[in-house]
Amino acid sequence: MNRAQTIEQLRQNADAIRGMGATTLYLFGSVARGDNASGSDLDLFIDYDAESRFSLIDLVGIKQFLEETMSGEVDITTRDSLHPMLKDDIERNAIRIF
Repeated sequence: MNRAQTIEQLRQNADAIRGMGATTLYLFGSVARGDNASGSDLDLFIDYDAESRFSLIDLVGIKQFLEETMSGEVDITTRDSLHPMLKDDIERNAIRIF
């Protein structure tokens, strides 16, 4: 799946992902750059409402939903969990899905 197809499919599932607690979703990594190979995973990060009861269990639920929906491996994290040395570069190059 190319970048445009991936973005479209993620956007089609935006309501479901929001319903699981994500307030924003970003795509980064090889798919966002357009240099992914067959079988590349999706690298995503989310924001969530800090006043909600969002937990690791919720994040795992989003991951499982996306792996089923996207038919592939998904690496997902929160913005706060991005590695500090990589965070600025990831945020600068990420594509906002919603």
